[in-house]
Amino acid sequence: MFETRSAEIADLAAATAVGACWAQWAALGAPVASPGRPLPASLVDIEALLVLSARAAGTERRLLDLVAWWARVGSVLTSVQRFRSVADAFPPTARESAFVFAALAEAAGDRRWSRHVDPGVVVPTVRAKGGDEPSLVAESALWLRLRAGLGVGAKADAIAYLLGTRGAWASVRDIARATAYSTVAIRTATSEMVLAGFIRETGDRPARYAALSESWAGLLGLAGDAPVAPRWRGWSEIFAFLAGVGDWADAVAAPDAPGPHVLASRARDLMERHAIAFVLDGVDVPDPAGFRGLEAATGLADTMRAVAAWVEEQL
Repeated sequence: MFETRSAEIADLAAATAVGACWAQWAALGAPVASPGRPLPASLVDIEALLVLSARAAGTERRLLDLVAWWARVGSVLTSVQRFRSVADAFPPTARESAFVFAALAEAAGDRRWSRHVDPGVVVPTVRAKGGDEPSLVAESALWLRLRAGLGVGAKADAIAYLLGTRGAWASVRDIARATAYSTVAIRTATSEMVLAGFIRETGDRPARYAALSESWAGLLGLAGDAPVAPRWRGWSEIFAFLAGVGDWADAVAAPDAPGPHVLASRARDLMERHAIAFVLDGVDVPDPAGFRGLEAATGLADTMRAVAAWVEEQL
């Protein structure tokens, strides 16, 4: 029973990760064949996408070709600082795979990545097929459009978050957590953008900030009678969970796999580690405390099904 449940979890996690990667790459004009599937309705998170794609390339080799394509055409729109912060939230195997991107970006001529290249990383042979520049016309590519127009950094990312929350008020801590910048960087960015009139600030303390889609609609070409930006979703956290489930499944399948009780304990730890993210992202998952002993595998299976359904709905 434990082995059967584990196989279900592994297959669903791999399929969900690969499907999410394909959908988000398609929104950036990557050479992806996705007939009949609409482009994502939520903002693409390029750093999280790069890390998950590198991890999921073990299942779908062609994803590494897209990582190489982005290194050639989009590394200048990628934040080195945020890439490191996002990668640090993923399990070690995903982090190690992800920094292949740094080597590919340096080889493509982006010197910002030079000091992040691990000399011990073996860069696989890849085919960076695709156009000479990304396409940012899809609404879900709005975050990267903001970076292209305002520069790569905390200001563009904070605006993307505030637009993606559709007028909701957010504190410096809220924005920093979502964007993976320090509170100091976000506090400086928001205060300067308030001064410029780009965002609004409450008069209370701690201050909270908002950006209205209607105010940005003309500049950004947001469509509709009541234009709204694509929604912000916590993809970096959800993608980190998928990578963690992949690592757990690899441990189950390893020749020297630990016993079922150890694996069940790890499954429970995995659910608990991401519990806050599930709450903040509105993913309706079961309470890990409700699964004792070997039942934790059932809990992880139920959680994985809930996450897979949420990902499909949000893309």
